[in-house]
Amino acid sequence: MLNTEQSEYTAACYCRLSKDDLQDGISVSIETQKKLLEDYCNSHGFTIFDFYCDDGFTGTNFHRPGFERMMNDVHNGNVNAVLVKDLSRLGRNYIETGKLVEETFPEIGVRFIAIGDDVDTDNDSVDFNLMMPIKNVFNQYYPADVSRKTRQAFKTKALRGEFIGTNAPYGYRKSAEDKHVLLIDEATAPIVKEMFEMTAYKGYGYNKIARELSKRQIFTPTAYRCLREGKTFEKDPYDWNLVSVRRILENREYLDCVVNGRKKKLSFKSKRVIPIAEDKWIIANDTHEPIISQRLWDDAHRRLGTRKRESKTGSVNMFAGLVKCDKCGYALTLANTKAGKRYLSCSTYKRKGKEACTVHYLQYDNLYQIVLADIQEKLGLIKGNEVIFAQRLQSELGNMNGQKAQLLHKEMQELEKQLQKLDEKFDKMYDDRLEGLLSDRKFREMAEKSEIAREKLTARLDELKIQLNTQAVVEDNISRFLDVVRKYTDVQELDSELLNRLIDKIVVGNKIKSDHGYTQKITIHYRFIGDLESVDLSK
Repeated sequence: MLNTEQSEYTAACYCRLSKDDLQDGISVSIETQKKLLEDYCNSHGFTIFDFYCDDGFTGTNFHRPGFERMMNDVHNGNVNAVLVKDLSRLGRNYIETGKLVEETFPEIGVRFIAIGDDVDTDNDSVDFNLMMPIKNVFNQYYPADVSRKTRQAFKTKALRGEFIGTNAPYGYRKSAEDKHVLLIDEATAPIVKEMFEMTAYKGYGYNKIARELSKRQIFTPTAYRCLREGKTFEKDPYDWNLVSVRRILENREYLDCVVNGRKKKLSFKSKRVIPIAEDKWIIANDTHEPIISQRLWDDAHRRLGTRKRESKTGSVNMFAGLVKCDKCGYALTLANTKAGKRYLSCSTYKRKGKEACTVHYLQYDNLYQIVLADIQEKLGLIKGNEVIFAQRLQSELGNMNGQKAQLLHKEMQELEKQLQKLDEKFDKMYDDRLEGLLSDRKFREMAEKSEIAREKLTARLDELKIQLNTQAVVEDNISRFLDVVRKYTDVQELDSELLNRLIDKIVVGNKIKSDHGYTQKITIHYRFIGDLESVDLSK
């Protein structure tokens, strides 16, 4: 070890500059620090062993290559003095920095000097012993304060609905005018929509979607981003995987919202990132144009929760997630008899027994034929007669024609006029009371009658609004149903995509024994328009 009693010192000159320093406008560059330390050593007769520099490293921990190299030379006895511009360059963790200066360096005979803070461990003064711990505390406060301000700035942007991610989600691009605004990427948005449709209407899982996209040689999100930015991508650009697909299918930003605050750093001292509970996410709606509809999102995630599974014999249940028990509401699941026939039965009954529900046994092939026949019948009624079908369906579901809607609108206008007159009458009564033309007792009586009349008119107005709103919803749902139906003019067989596009659920009752055998009620609820069993569309 070098002799610290001698007047000559061999110095390690340490310099550090972090990203936080740059963001805060501090311009003490590495070169500036080196010049300051070199001048000090020359003027005090120190021999410089080496410069140890960490450019772009935080001071909140000591995991820095330059610092670690310096400490190796310190412990190997190559230097007997450590010089820094100020204490904050050595570190901003006041406990660890204090321990290093007050314990580690003195124990191994190394002199420590922080020029700007007038700290020198050879100067055993009261001011040094008192002030250095305080300075270390303030040095730690700085990154903590920067971290707090940065988090607050990000939160403010998040609450305003600004996109603050590094890269736009696949399917979007950042606006050239404002990087916090997402715009549709015409090249990749259709792929995102198709991925949701693969799940919602074809029953594809994450892996199958990944295989399909790889097979079609579609660039992965990372490869596509590199291509747009003119960067080289070394890996297979078509190698989609489960994680990439799941990240897209679980991203709510494909609706019309920006989601922030899904993760956070454990603390400003740690690089560890931890997830945040979903109910604490910051979600801003109506921030950009959606790629998918809320209905497609719901359909896809409902399907992900009830994806079809192959049985041991390799058979697949295309009705998975659609067939429900009329008693408990849970799904009917697929199984096989010893004879090889497939059947559906209540999952609650299978799990909990007859105390919880009944079997609701139904042969798979029988259900297939029943559903196929019903779909063919409905499509037959619609084909070439869409307008008539829509009118009849609207009459049955909405129970309102155009003339009735006009009468409702006219009644609403009349009610609004009456409410306005009541308000004017009340204002006049109040003025008369103030002027002494109307006694308090008489005013209270008239005000009470006015309020009762107002409540009746308001209740009737709300009722009419609900009727008209219901009518609008019915019309919209019929239109949506017809949009789907147009894709299937001639259905000869069923598949998973057709079922999930046309049908919302199939409710199965238990078998009931009668004098004529067994009967079983099966009700098909079509998407958007519900159960058509009691609707007469054949007039």
